Amino acid sequence: MNLLRHFLVGVVLSCTALGASAATLVEQVQKVLEQPAVVSGRFEQTRELSGFPKPVKSQGRFLVAREKGVLWVTEKPFSNSVRLTRGEILQKAGDNVTMRLSADKEPAVKAINGVMFALLSGDVGELEKRFNVSGKVEAGRWTLKLTPRDSALGQVIARIDLAGQRFVEAVDMEDGNGDRTHIRMIDSQAADSLGKAEAAQFD
Repeated sequence: MNLLRHFLVGVVLSCTALGASAATLVEQVQKVLEQPAVVSGRFEQTRELSGFPKPVKSQGRFLVAREKGVLWVTEKPFSNSVRLTRGEILQKAGDNVTMRLSADKEPAVKAINGVMFALLSGDVGELEKRFNVSGKVEAGRWTLKLTPRDSALGQVIARIDLAGQRFVEAVDMEDGNGDRTHIRMIDSQAADSLGKAEAAQFD
């Protein structure tokens, strides 16, 4: 999952107070967004990388579980998965573990989990702790622009644009080096709890 690497640097940031206008915007978005226990669906991702003439495209499925974490499974063009839980970040290619970061050894893991969950589930209240927030809400649809509050994170992430209605539908990220990531989240569905097979993926 390409988003993952952006939060490995400078993710634990100090929190500052919101201005009145930003606070009002956050409240408006929170009224539109649903915050169910589980959100799942499919994604289409495009990466525009410096030095590569063609964008890199991938497709797959995602699962965001409030009490468990995030599961991001790439199905095309190759099989790859990233699982974020409170205790670790686990990346696999097929059945082979290619990366494992433990919160016991890497304290930032918990913060990474929180940011990724907030980004994919649309937890604007959590995001505004680390980003300056601007945007608008019109006719049940919202758009947000996030710029890092911390200069260290700003060297890695220039901005993030979010858009959606009941759920997050689009995440557009520009890196500090000019690389871009475009994610479209499709057919998002809410549930009150994980199914048996879904829960097993977090064991």
